[in-house]
Amino acid sequence: MKKLKLNPTTYFIGICTIVYFASYMTRKNYGAAMTEIIQALSVTKDEAGLVNTGLFLTYGAGQIFSGILGDHIAPRKLIFAGLVLSGVCNLLMPAMPNILMMTVLWAINGFTQALFWPPLVRMMAENLDKVNYNRACISVSMGSSGATIAIYLLSSLCVFLSGWELVFIICGAFGLLVSGVWLYSTRNFDSKPGKKKEETPAPAEEKPAVKHVSVGKLIAISGMVFILLAIVLQGMLRDGLDSWMPTLICETFDLSSSVSILTGVIMPIFAIISFRVAAWLFGKFNNEMTCSVVLFAIGTLCSIVLLPVYSKNPIISVLLIAVTTACMHGINLILITWVPRYYARYGKVATISGIMNAFTYVGSAISTYGFGALAERFDWSFTIITWIVIAGIGTVLLMFNIRRWKKFAADDVEEKI
Repeated sequence: MKKLKLNPTTYFIGICTIVYFASYMTRKNYGAAMTEIIQALSVTKDEAGLVNTGLFLTYGAGQIFSGILGDHIAPRKLIFAGLVLSGVCNLLMPAMPNILMMTVLWAINGFTQALFWPPLVRMMAENLDKVNYNRACISVSMGSSGATIAIYLLSSLCVFLSGWELVFIICGAFGLLVSGVWLYSTRNFDSKPGKKKEETPAPAEEKPAVKHVSVGKLIAISGMVFILLAIVLQGMLRDGLDSWMPTLICETFDLSSSVSILTGVIMPIFAIISFRVAAWLFGKFNNEMTCSVVLFAIGTLCSIVLLPVYSKNPIISVLLIAVTTACMHGINLILITWVPRYYARYGKVATISGIMNAFTYVGSAISTYGFGALAERFDWSFTIITWIVIAGIGTVLLMFNIRRWKKFAADDVEEKI
């Protein structure tokens, strides 16, 4: 039988997808198991939400550090270190005696998780051309959604059979296993500034590199302030809705925690669809801002419809929340993965990616604590109204930046700096 030989580009994209799958398995598991943790530890929603808030704060701050480091240090080693440390944090989680110690440990996990994305973006930008880079971004994003499906299924099963502790043990062991696979499989893809190995896929076909352009000037010319504010808002909705939807369903319709956790499976399924929708929108408009505006507008509409029906029909409620979250995943794909590539010829791709991802998790940190606190002090109706406002503001912000971004993406920007 003839031996199957993988194309180097396909192989590289596959490895990147696997490692990002593992990063989500070792990060999203707390959110998936949170409904059961609230009941098992007898803590309030805002106390439980504080654990994920700690992760998102350190993850966001670590993105900037990781981005700067990722432009100067071998990215595969940073990713390996992140996987190993995150695996250890997961294995230690069940041993934490109270919610405060869980918050501290999960905050440490957030910083280790920050070592994944900026270095991964740099590796993809340096080893892939434009078509394959976009293909890799979609594949990696689908890997994260696949991991989210897996973690909700695993969490529901573990809670049913044993308890929330088993979720962290399994995920931690998986993270350590993948760290070894990553280090071995990418030994021929590790690049240094200005140097590529012959075995790597063809580098991106960019314009000649431009030196000595500050991040501040690039942010000003590309209208990045509007983008960063919108990124905060999509982070609030993406991770806030993802974290609290099982709890909303559990409390509103009096379902068991294992069944409520299982409803979270539908979110990443819709997210996978949104990645294809985002690619279709880009083919139609050829402008990242326009595509994001459309998705924000759909999220706004779904949140408006959700308000009068969320307490009446669990199926419609889950579907509307899933579509809204999926739109945010589509926006995340466009703004966090596609946009940084435009800064590659300035040697700032990892730095810009780190800054942008940091702002995502500013939003995530606010919402994972804030939405729980709002629901605790007011009710879910008031919380849903905040979702409508957030999505509406995001729509308007990016509308202001459509023209400027089009100019930045098309022009020889260095001539104007």
